[in-house]
Amino acid sequence: MAIVWLCALDVSEYIELGRDIEAPCPECPLCSGPTGPWHGYERHLRDDRDRLIWIARIRCRQCAVTQALLPWFVLPWRWDAVDVIGRALEMAANKVGVRRIAVAVGRPETTVREWVRRFRVIAETLAAAILALAVSWGWSSWELPTATQSRCLAAVKAIGDEWRRRYGAGRPWRITNLITGGRMLPSNIASLLAASTAWSWMTSKSIEEVPNGP
Repeated sequence: MAIVWLCALDVSEYIELGRDIEAPCPECPLCSGPTGPWHGYERHLRDDRDRLIWIARIRCRQCAVTQALLPWFVLPWRWDAVDVIGRALEMAANKVGVRRIAVAVGRPETTVREWVRRFRVIAETLAAAILALAVSWGWSSWELPTATQSRCLAAVKAIGDEWRRRYGAGRPWRITNLITGGRMLPSNIASLLAASTAWSWMTSKSIEEVPNGP
């Protein structure tokens, strides 16, 4: 199980700290019980290169369930940093072909094609959910793209703008990963809808995390 958390460190700073990373101990997302540190594990993260990073875990003192704590630049099930994936999705929404995207982000075509395919499936639902939160934070606009993927990009920008107004600096795709609890690019729409009522800017419902995923 995993929780996405707001990490003030960038990737290199996070990696440099290794197992000394000071991760939070939020309340258990399953029973709201208190939690404490519970070791951790290494997993891959690819941005400009492939590196191993330390993922801390917590354990609920009430229900005994453990959770992995993923910094907001890490997407569950994915080796690639959320900023890399976000850049690819932006290019896809702007009608750039998969081959060109793969070259630009330095990833295999098969990997990029799978990101784009899932984004096409989830974009409409993701955009609606993000825009609803942005509106609740005070965002408004009469100008939104009608194309589904472009509309989703506008939603990501909107929530990024509102986040910066409220909380300060933050990259839009990291913010999106955080507020969706890691469901930014899920395997199906149902998992996004199941989490949407519980979204907050700190944590969401628990999700499965594969330490060395694709």
